This record gives sequence, C-alpha cells and structure tokens, in this order.
Amino acid sequence: MSQLRIGGLASGMDIDELVEKLMQAERAPLNKLEQQKQIYEWTRDAYRDVNKKLQTFDTYIADNLLLKSFNTKTATSTNTNLIDVTATSSASGTLTIEGVSQLASAARAVGGQVNGIGTTTLGDLFANSGVTVSQNFIEIRAIQKDGTLAAEATRIEFTENMTIDQFVSKINSSAAGVSAVFENGRLSITAKNTGDVKGGAEIVVDSGQAVFKAFKFTGFESADDSEPIELADNGKNAIFQVNGIDTERATNTFSISGYTITLKNTFNSLEGDSTTNPVMITSTTNVDDIISKIKDFVNTYNGLIKELNDVIKESKYRDYPPLTEAQKKEMDEKEIELWEEKAKSGLLRSDSIIRDGLSKMRALIYEAYPGVSNTKYNTLYSIGITTTKSYNDGGLLEIDENKLRAALEEDPDAVTKLFTNSSGKKEDKILVNGEEKTADTRGFLQKLRDEMNNIKLQIEKKAGRTTMTANQYTLGKTLTDIESRINSWKDKLITIEERYWRQFTAMEQAINKANMQASLFMPQY
Repeated sequence: MSQLRIGGLASGMDIDELVEKLMQAERAPLNKLEQQKQIYEWTRDAYRDVNKKLQTFDTYIADNLLLKSFNTKTATSTNTNLIDVTATSSASGTLTIEGVSQLASAARAVGGQVNGIGTTTLGDLFANSGVTVSQNFIEIRAIQKDGTLAAEATRIEFTENMTIDQFVSKINSSAAGVSAVFENGRLSITAKNTGDVKGGAEIVVDSGQAVFKAFKFTGFESADDSEPIELADNGKNAIFQVNGIDTERATNTFSISGYTITLKNTFNSLEGDSTTNPVMITSTTNVDDIISKIKDFVNTYNGLIKELNDVIKESKYRDYPPLTEAQKKEMDEKEIELWEEKAKSGLLRSDSIIRDGLSKMRALIYEAYPGVSNTKYNTLYSIGITTTKSYNDGGLLEIDENKLRAALEEDPDAVTKLFTNSSGKKEDKILVNGEEKTADTRGFLQKLRDEMNNIKLQIEKKAGRTTMTANQYTLGKTLTDIESRINSWKDKLITIEERYWRQFTAMEQAINKANMQASLFMPQY
C-alpha cells in the first residue's frame, strides 16, 4: 500500500529533489554490484570468444589437413589412352598393368516390341498384351558395388492409371539399383553397377513377373509371380594382370596399393597398342603442394597465436569502470562506445588458462615425435619449422623453406607422419633400444588439437557455453549470486526511499500544524 507523500507545500523545499539526491548516495552499493555483474558478463563473453577462435582453427586443421590428404602424390600412367590413375597419400611402389582383355560392363535386359508409347497407361499396355496383372508392385534385386547380388529386393509400386513414362521414372528414382529406358516401344533395364555375379544373375525379379511379361522380356512367357526369375546375367568383370597376377574387378575404377586406377580400353582395342606392352604406373610426392599447405597452416596458426597473445597482453584501464544507467543518460552514443572500449580492455590480461595453454602449444614445436621412425626428421625444428627469435612474438612460427624442401624430397613419409600420424596413439607401445616403452605416437596436429581442446574445456568450466545453464560453470554461479544480491539491494532501496518520504512527510505535516497554530494568535483586522 503506497503512503501519502507531501512534496514541500509547507516547507517550500523541493522534497523530490532532496530524496533523489539522498537515494543517489544510498544507491552506490547497488551501482557497484551492477558494475561487477557487467564485468563478469564481459569476461564470460571474452572467454567464449577465445573458444570460438580455437574452434575455428580446430575446424581448419580437420578440414584442410586431416580429412584431406596431407601428403599429396601425383600418379603417372605411361598410356593414358588405356589407363588413367590418381594417387592417394598411401600410394607406393610401381604397378604394371597388362593383358586387359575385358572391361567391366553392366548387365542389361531389353524387352520386346509392345503396342504402346510413353503416354500409354499400364492398364492399356496390359490389355494390349493380353496379360492379367494380379498385384500393383514389382520387386527387383540387382548387383551391388561390391559385386554381389542384393539380399533383399526393392519394392516398386504402380497403378494401372500410371503411364509407361511415369513407371520408368519411378523405377529410376527407386533404390533398386537399375536404370530403365523406354524407347521405340521397348523397355530396357540396366544394372547401375557393373560386374559379373559369379554363379548367378545380376538382375533378378522376385515379384511382378506379369509386368515384365507384358513388356515381352524373354523368359517371362509363362512366369509365376511366386518364383524369382533372372532378368539379366550378362554383366562382365574387368580382366587384367597387375604385376603378373591375374586379376578381376567388378568395376573399371578400383584401388590397388593406394592408386585409384581407371581402365579405359582393352589393350588390343586401340591401333598401335600391343597386348605385350604393360602400362607402368608410378607416383611422386608433390613437394610444392605440401609446402603450400604447411605455409598456409603456419600463417593461420600465427594468426591465432597473435590474437591470443593480444588478449593476455591487452592494457587494463582501471579508471574506466562500466557505466551506470544514470551515467549513460548523460553521454552520447559515441562517448559510451569509446568508454566501454576502454572498460572492456584487459579483461583476460595475464589469464592463466590462456597463458599456460599457449606455453604447452609452443612446447610441441620442440618435442620429439616417437611415431616417426626416421629420427632425423622426428621434430618440427629438424624440418625447418621453429618459433621466431623474438620472445615478444609469443611463439609465432617461421619456416626455413630450403630445409623443409630438403626433408620432403628425402623422406616425405616422415614429414607426413610428423604432422599427422593417423595410426598413432596417445599411449602406444614402442621399442626403444630393444626395450618396450609407452609413448605418445600421435602427430603434431593431433597433439596440437588435444592441447587446444584442453584450453577449451578449462574455459568452459569457467565461462560455459551458450547451451549451459548458469549453475554449470563458475562465472555463471557468480552471476547468479550477484543477481540475487542486486535484487536484495533493490528491495532495500525501496524501503529506504519510503523511509525518507515518511520522514519528510512527517516534517511537512509538523510545519503545517505549527503554521496553523501560529495563525490563531495573529491579530485579526
């Protein structure tokens, strides 16, 4: 219930202004709490911004150096008319391909001539063919990429009102593994995958045989819907020799020893190509491409290190606390912006989490990597990557390109493993001077991501993530506590303000009463 307030009618004083000035002094502790809250919120956001930078760099490493091949190799074929080849990072050795007597091809079946065009409905087709169809679906199995026949059939439903073109489109959009074409009154069904299913067909109809009878496919003249029928068994495997070994593949593109090989023609199909002359396949490391990747990595890494060093070295301006709402009302937007820029500066100055994390990241540069068997190149500095000489640079990297190129030309696999050893483990068993020991055999990039993740986890404990509740991280709990204290102070200030008004109201009432009594003794004229 609000109390009666008398604003200086008897005393002549501006009670509203007096109370406001008194409350400004009383509000000082509340202002301090709100400023503390603002600092904690800015600090939380500054920490989260650091984590965003770390996550961006981590994604860069994953997308550009780990998911893609780090050790780029170039493959060559001595006859690109017959064979195309590309190399993965694991390509090794020299391959000789000879005796390509047959290319892989897909099984295909073609129906007979029917009385209909693409816009003819299936119902009319069935009637024209004199075929009775008892079910509104077909079920097909086809050869898979691994060269085996699918174990389960794909069901394709239809209606008699559907046109032949619509039926063909439905087959093509299904997962049956076949392609259908209707042209010049004939339906063709072709397996999407090439190859020969040894001892069986490449396309099998499990149900809907009457439909294929209507399209006049051979072997369906007296078809029974309950018995699977082989539609096509004329798929072929590629037949060739690799390094003297007779080999077959279900496709014309396949991988051997890290090479991706594409057979383009049989060896006797092109004039001037002798079946006795093998095609030689070799690979070389693309040194320039790897150097380009490493340079880009170093530049991106240095950008992150500079940003983090700037954060922990940023100047702190203690004479610029967060502005109160009353102070903001007396300033324009530009003044507020410049003030808050100073107030936010140095929030993470000398922060132990970031400082220690940077120190551990820097130590990785000079660490030996036991996952690299060639001890000549088992450190980054041994291949020409070191921190700059200036300590003030805070661990920025620089490259001796001549030293890096020499290492890549001598042992590209060692350099690759030094950066990214996909088979390495955090606790691996290795032999050192004949004795088994436990060591971290991961590459530099894996260890670097691990250290960055440790920084991120420590920051999350302190500053949380946007998906966390306040009680899940330290600053969140602190902010909750300050918010509670702010609310308590707001309630307290309401009580204090009401007390002041009661006191001034009582004063006004007393003055007014005194004035009334004095008027009784005044002479009446």
